[in-house]
This record gives sequence, structure tokens and C-alpha cells, in this order.
Amino acid sequence: MEPKSMEAASVVLSQRCLARLPEVLRQAATRCSRLYVAVHPELPLQSTLDSIYARASEHAPQLDVRVMLKSALPHGVSPLRAEDGSLPPRVCLGGTFDRLHNGHKVLLSRAALISSEAIVCGVTDGDMIIKKTLWEMIEPVERRMRAVEEFVKDVTDVSCLLYPITDPFGPSITMADLNAIVVSDETYKGGQAVNSKRAERGMSELVIEKIGLIEADDTLLKETKLSSSSRRKEALGTLLKPVNTQTRFRPYTIGLTGGIASGKTKVAEDLRSMGYTVLDCDKIAHGTYAAGSDLVKQIAVAFPSVVNEKEEVDRRALGNIVFNDTAKRLQLNALVWPAVLRAVQTELEKMPSDSVVFVEAAALVEAGWPKDLHETWTVFCARAEELRRVQQRDKLDEQQAEARVSSQISNRERLAASNVAICSDWEREVTREQVKKAVELLEKRRK
Repeated sequence: MEPKSMEAASVVLSQRCLARLPEVLRQAATRCSRLYVAVHPELPLQSTLDSIYARASEHAPQLDVRVMLKSALPHGVSPLRAEDGSLPPRVCLGGTFDRLHNGHKVLLSRAALISSEAIVCGVTDGDMIIKKTLWEMIEPVERRMRAVEEFVKDVTDVSCLLYPITDPFGPSITMADLNAIVVSDETYKGGQAVNSKRAERGMSELVIEKIGLIEADDTLLKETKLSSSSRRKEALGTLLKPVNTQTRFRPYTIGLTGGIASGKTKVAEDLRSMGYTVLDCDKIAHGTYAAGSDLVKQIAVAFPSVVNEKEEVDRRALGNIVFNDTAKRLQLNALVWPAVLRAVQTELEKMPSDSVVFVEAAALVEAGWPKDLHETWTVFCARAEELRRVQQRDKLDEQQAEARVSSQISNRERLAASNVAICSDWEREVTREQVKKAVELLEKRRK
């Protein structure tokens, strides 16, 4: 893609320009990353604002559009300022606000338009987010709060008070001086619940301002509702953070990891079918346990009862020792992981320097390997699906499966160390499409 000619631009939207809005947005998307829109006084601000964000989602989804609600606009544009007078001083709203999109911008803008003093915004975290689709990919709450604050400050003079919340109500039932609440169609009942709680506490009822949802296509699963979950789905297979350019490894080396029953092995098969070399660290690790090897000698010192006179390791006995003892498991890992990494390096040295090699390893993140790799790709699935697969595959009961899954690091921890995420929650073909997408983007960035 060619670089944008400018980072930000602005436009005044008049009645005459309104019919050409899709064309304006498409042209802006080729020229800049952010477009400030000032609404001419001849147009009703509230309904025009909704229309602008809806058309932006349809015609220029990657363009950061911001409809101005304040008098000071970059590049000298002066948009209409909403009438105040009888406006309620403090308006509240809540949400996850992951990957700030045009639906969020409508919510925040509506709150700003009906407030004369401040927006009070609760940003969900903790148990409030774990039932959401692909919740493991939700941005840290601090980043989401910064995005909300930056947007509100950019488009309006109304201040923004932000609070992380871990329950459905947050400050909406603790701050007596609130006057209104902004909700979507989906959260309208939540607004009513807020008023019930406020009544129980002797607080004034909030005016409920309800807005509709903006629609946009989700090309991965063909959904229509614009949402943070659809953006998380769209992020699957894409580069989530820059590649590691400081590694000493050659050729171009990508770690492929994932928890138990994540679908990692199936993705490895897909990559091999596309012509890529995938090193299996389980097989490589098995070789490091050869009788009399350096690793076995180290294990004999740390766990003498599992090594016989022929310098062979009783892997089952060793497993029984470390499975339920975290300290001993970490002690063994400190011996095994460096040995396996050295063996991987030996295999990599045999590969053409201009090739791409994947290294499949379940404990890759725990071993600290991402710092040595160009990229790390994580395959994951929802915890409920992971438990179901483990029970079915290994013939375990629910408690046994829970213990097995809980013995690993979380998907969220793996994804925090990853450049690319692939989710196997859905049909096999959906996973393959993510792998194809990831590979296509990989080849593009390597050119």
C-alpha cells in the first residue's frame, strides 16, 4: 500500500456535499489516515453525525473519521457547536471500547452533545469481559481508556472522566450528580437496571438516551454488526505488533505455539501443505534425552532417581515428579528449554538463509523464545472449547481436564507475546482461511 500523503485532513460538510459523502470518504482514505469533519450549521448535527459514522464504516472502514463537536478544529475548520442551555451537566455511559470504532464514536459523541460539563465513562475489565468473543485479544484497559480520552478531547470541549469497572454498573450508581445515560439498543435494559439501582439508593433517575447500532461487514464470518468483536476477528491472521529485527537467528524463524488442544498441530499441517518447513520441538526434545547426553547428565544431578545406570531417563517417573510440583517443573524446564533451543539452532543452520522456518513448540512463550525469533504465532481457542476437546481426546472427566488446562499459562499471556493470532473456535475451513491470510501478509512484509 502506498503511504498516505498526509496524516490528517479536514472537511466542512454542507447540504450540497452530503450527497457526495461516500465519494469524499473514499478519496480521503487514499490521502490521509484521519479525517476531521465539521458539520455546517444548515445540517442537524445529531442525525448528520450518525450518518457520517455509518457511511464511514461502509465506504472507508480504515479511515479514522472524527466529527467535530467543538469550536477549535485543526486546519482552521470551525464546525457547529451543539446548543447548550438546558443540557444536563454530567452524562454517563459504559462499554468495553476495544479497538475504538465508529460505533464507539457515535456513543461518545452523543454523550458529549447532551452534556454541558462532563462525560463519565466506565470501561469494562476483569470478569466483565471474559464472556465476550475472542476476549483474550481485548486490549489492556489502560490502552482502551487512553483511546477514549484522546478521542473525546480531540472532538469536544466536554471533559471526560474515565473509570475501569468490573461490575455492570460502575460509577452510574455511585455518583449522585449524574443526569443522563447513553445506551445502545443492546444495552437499553442495562440503562433501566441502572435507574432501578439508583432508586434503591435514593438517587435521581437518569434520562436514557438510546441510539441505534452502525452496521458494517465482517469479512471473516460474514457478520453485519459493527462491533469490537468483529474487529478482533478481522485482526486474526494479521500482524498485531512489529516483528523482531534484533534476533540472531537465520533463516527467518517463526515460533508456532498454543495451549493443549488449541489446534496448533492442525495449523502446522496447513503450513507444511503450503510448502513451509515446520520443526517439531516435541521430536527435537526427544532427541535431547538420548542416553548419556549433556541434558541427561544435568537431570541426573537434579533428579537422580529417574536416571538409571545406563544414563537413560525414565520419562514417566520424571513426569510424575514435576506434574504437581511447580518448583520442580520450573527446575526441569530450566534444564530442558536451553537444550532444546540449542538443538533447534542446529537444525536452523541446515536451512537456506533466505527461507522461512516455523518452530512448533507448546511452551515457547514460557521458555522466553520470542525474543530470539523473528515472529511468534499463537493458535488458541476459547477455554470452554479447550476443556471440551481435552475431555474428548484424552478421555478425562471435567475436573481432570480443568487441572490439565490450568497447569498452562493463559491464552491472554501467550497473545501478549505474539505477533500473529489464529483462533480455531470455528469450522476447520475458517481456521485455514486465517492461516492463508497470515501467510499472504507474511510474504508481503518480507518482500
